[in-house]
Amino acid sequence: MSGLANVETEMKLGGGAQFWVYLSPQNNTAKVIKEWSVKFTQGNWSDSITSENPTKQIKTPNLSGNFDIEVTTLNSSTNPPIKVNIPAQLGSINEIGCNANCASFVGLVADEKTLLGGVNVKFWTTWDAMCSRV
Repeated sequence: MSGLANVETEMKLGGGAQFWVYLSPQNNTAKVIKEWSVKFTQGNWSDSITSENPTKQIKTPNLSGNFDIEVTTLNSSTNPPIKVNIPAQLGSINEIGCNANCASFVGLVADEKTLLGGVNVKFWTTWDAMCSRV
């Protein structure tokens, strides 16, 4: 099984930072994490990619630089289920950088061993994963 690159169509780089979410094929990530959200924010601009539309690509209105990210999932081991933050893997933080001619992504990967009642997934960031020369 390959990873879900979550890119619906070709990306046309330039004119603003772009983002997508990658679901790793490791540890059956797509089956472990059912409801998730990644929110990108810079100043008064924000947009999200969620499990309801996982192939969505975000293109900012000519923005670049550092963006705050909030990565959450629904913990269904509680009644009622509650929204919880997904922790970052070592080396990543709740921030991602992207130039106006580039695309960056947030990756989600399930833990190797699941914990009863735990979030069981982590995220990492890849800054300027693809860039155009313009």
